[in-house]
Amino acid sequence: MGGSSGAARHQGVPVESNGIEHVSEDERRGRVSSSFTLWFSGNLQYSAIVVGALPTAFLGLSFGQAALALTVGTLVGSLLLGLTSSMGPRAGTAQMVQSRGPFGYLGNFLPTLLLFMTGFGFFAVNTALGAYIVRYLFGIPFLGAVVLVAGFQMVIVVIGHDLVHKVERALVPVMGVLFVVVTVYGLMAGHLTAPGKGAEHGVVGAMLTAVALSSSRTFGFAICASDYTRYLPIGTSRKKVTGATFLGAAVAGLWMHLLGAAIGSVIFPESPTDLVTAIAPSAVAVLALIPLLASTVAAGVIDIYSGSLALLIADIPMRRWVSALVTGVAGGSLAWWAGLGDAAFANFQNFLFVMGYWVGPWLGVTLTDHLMSLRGDGVRPAWFYDRTWRVGPGLPAFVLGVLVSVPFMNQTLYVGPLAARYPFLGDITYWIGGAVAALAYWAIRRTRTSWSMRDHAARDAQDTATDRSTV
Repeated sequence: MGGSSGAARHQGVPVESNGIEHVSEDERRGRVSSSFTLWFSGNLQYSAIVVGALPTAFLGLSFGQAALALTVGTLVGSLLLGLTSSMGPRAGTAQMVQSRGPFGYLGNFLPTLLLFMTGFGFFAVNTALGAYIVRYLFGIPFLGAVVLVAGFQMVIVVIGHDLVHKVERALVPVMGVLFVVVTVYGLMAGHLTAPGKGAEHGVVGAMLTAVALSSSRTFGFAICASDYTRYLPIGTSRKKVTGATFLGAAVAGLWMHLLGAAIGSVIFPESPTDLVTAIAPSAVAVLALIPLLASTVAAGVIDIYSGSLALLIADIPMRRWVSALVTGVAGGSLAWWAGLGDAAFANFQNFLFVMGYWVGPWLGVTLTDHLMSLRGDGVRPAWFYDRTWRVGPGLPAFVLGVLVSVPFMNQTLYVGPLAARYPFLGDITYWIGGAVAALAYWAIRRTRTSWSMRDHAARDAQDTATDRSTV
């Protein structure tokens, strides 16, 4: 599932040959600032604009009310993303590999499958959105546009980790400058001082839903955060990684969410081209669509890179670049199918939003385990590759968190009984699931010594010589 070295050079480009192996000390490289640029680029997304538009376009909030809720949600989501990103240098392995610690080697197959479906699915969404833009700009058939957009992203991911960071860093000035143009027209067109349209189930419920939407869109990346920090030097400050990730995600996320809220006070952008045809004159159409196209590439690259690692974590015998190709071709095919009709595309996005409810319980388990490990026996990479550590306390805690949160689900495809009865609560599914899973995991770890990570200390004794690089 990977070579013995982290990268091999091919015509001056470092090609990643590692799969999901632990990154040794002599392979460590990179700077903390790369976490800022990666998550800044990754959050300058059309999907973030859509999330920002929902409170003003559909939930009935004024721009001021929406801005307050979106700010709270974005900051909280960015902090959670920063915390998971900081786990990478210490563990030296991908985020979902670390998930084997609390879930167990076999127990981790469930969140790994969900990771693949999430990454694979959102890659398809971003590819379809990019294809819409390419079709609009160049007038080529939709299938050809999908092939171009998906193929470009696949090349980046096949080369691997270092090129992903370089591309995301290069896109920062391109998207940053050109998104200023979109922002100017968005603010000029928006009804920023108009009162809200009246929230159907109350302002508080609408604001809580806006908080949930904006935070979950941001911390949804937490399932792969360490994938992009695992090569950083072992002694890298956790606070600096957390801060760089937080700033990148928060600045870009707030920008896009608030821009979306301004646009949503006028229209709801159902496709990227709506942002041009509805708020900007045709003379700047191409200029406005360029950053939108770049943003779909920036997000899609993250989705496919981490989605392809999931196949390796699930013990499917293939090399990383093969996994990237398989994931990319499958995701591109799904993008073509979903993009053929507006209804199919909308239903597919709704399905992904509902499926995303698993991230809250997983994050509750992961962060609780991380905090308990910091205060206890630390982290040893051998734990993440120990096949005898079959099922950990994270799995039952995760399942419990998901089950308890079902009645609170509030989406187009499904509304839970408690959400229907108490609509003023908004959508608090992520927080209910995350809190229950975290509390359950803490309780099981405290009471079931047979499931304690400390039991692995003796089993790991023979591996300490190769794991001196970890804390």
